[in-house]
Parts: sequence; C-alpha cells; structure tokens
Amino acid sequence: MKSLLLLFILCISCSYPKAQEQILPLKTKGERMEGAYYKDLDHELDPFLRTWQGIFQGKTFIITFTKIKYYSSFSDYFQDSIIGKYKMLDSNGNLLYSTYNLTDNKVKILSIGFKDYKTKLWLSFTDKCIEGDILIHFTNYEKTQLYWKYITNQTIVTDDSQCAPFNEMPRGEYVMNKL
Repeated sequence: MKSLLLLFILCISCSYPKAQEQILPLKTKGERMEGAYYKDLDHELDPFLRTWQGIFQGKTFIITFTKIKYYSSFSDYFQDSIIGKYKMLDSNGNLLYSTYNLTDNKVKILSIGFKDYKTKLWLSFTDKCIEGDILIHFTNYEKTQLYWKYITNQTIVTDDSQCAPFNEMPRGEYVMNKL
C-alpha cells in the first residue's frame, strides 16, 4: 500500500512543470530573456501609482496609474508595467470620455521602461488610429507634481469611425498634481 501511495505521489510530482520563472530586476539591461519575469524589486514604479490631474486647453485630464504583471507575447517574458486609465472633463466638469471601464488588457497606456538615467518613465499610447509616446517625471522632491509630455505619432487615417477623439490624449507638455 505504501509503495502504491509513493508511486502515486511520484506520478503527480512529475506531471507539474519543473522549470520555474527566473525573476530579474526590472532595470536589467540588454535583450529580454525568454520566460523571465522582470520584477520591480526596487519599487521604482511605486511613486507613480496614484491618481493625477492636469488642465489641458481648459479641460481637466485625470489619470490613474496602476501596476500590473504584463506578458509580452512578442518576446515571451513578463514584466512589471504601469497602465493608465483616464478621463477628460469639460470646463463645467461634464465627462467627455473615459477609459476607466476598460479591462487591464485593453488599456491604451502602458509603460515601456525608464529613460535618462532612470529619471523619466516612458509610456506608450496606442489607439486604433493614434499612437504616441509619453514621458513623465517628478518636478519636486515630494513627488506630488508630475511633468507630462506627449508626442503623437499619428498617421493618415481614411476611416476614423473607430478612432478615439482627436483630443482624447492631451498633446504637449504640462504639470499634473497628485490627487
């Protein structure tokens, strides 16, 4: 009976994959290793994880950053990343649009990594018709103000019926405050 139980345990243990995910620091340089997990071990992303508000052409732009474990199917690795869900309010406080209802895997803003000696966080904005890069960094020691710079890579679109509104993502540079 004991040998039968031992054989059963052995069969069960062999059925589970033996390879374990290799955990590496998020800031690891070089080409990403297949199957690895680039984890935010030093909590470099944490100061960004909150809700921020800024004024853009008389409208109020509010964005909330959260951290997720992102899977890159292109290169087959995991990485801690920041996603952004946002909304725009007109000058009277009426909602113009919002992405807060999107699931995490459908958001339009995703962090790519750090730039300029790890002082600026680089994010990408992707919609069906508009793409762009966002660079953010803190403007004060308390990390209550965030400098925002968005540069669009918009291409010519012949059918914009499925596109986000042109001003959905505030273009240019401005400062956002922590809420």
